[in-house]
Amino acid sequence: MLKRGYIILIVGGILLIAGVILSIFSVGSFANQFMQENIVLSQATVRPSESLDAALQINDTARSVSVALHSEPESTNVTLRETVRDPNGRIINTNEFSKDFVTTFKPNITGEYILLISNLGSNNVNIDGIFGLLPPVGGGIITGVILFILGLVALIVGVIFTILDRRREKRRPSLTR
Repeated sequence: MLKRGYIILIVGGILLIAGVILSIFSVGSFANQFMQENIVLSQATVRPSESLDAALQINDTARSVSVALHSEPESTNVTLRETVRDPNGRIINTNEFSKDFVTTFKPNITGEYILLISNLGSNNVNIDGIFGLLPPVGGGIITGVILFILGLVALIVGVIFTILDRRREKRRPSLTR
């Protein structure tokens, strides 16, 4: 019969593996949803007095839309303008920035939203960013992390109990007749 330390070690290992597997599948689902619902800008160059636009289809007005931009200007004197228009063409968000910018807004209607990034400066600017619906961190990821942590704790407890059980066995006098 297995001793309590070994049983705890086995349960801890199972919890740890289950947590890792659940987290991996949940992160994959999260990444897939992220890529489907967002526009990703990567090293998009905006020349002086020109603009870059990105269109995003919004089908769910319950979630907020995020705009996160990072610019790498060729000089320190660069001003960029971010403008978001709703499907009716109304400006619902506009800001000027020079390096990093993050904002969120709640869409009022479904349809195509347009992000316009304008270079108001005199030098080229490379833009990295995201325009879209950030998916909520799902219960699968959180549950996976909790299972992983419980597995680690169980493994530590299992090792302690195994060591204690071995010490007790060594201290017991052997019954020989």
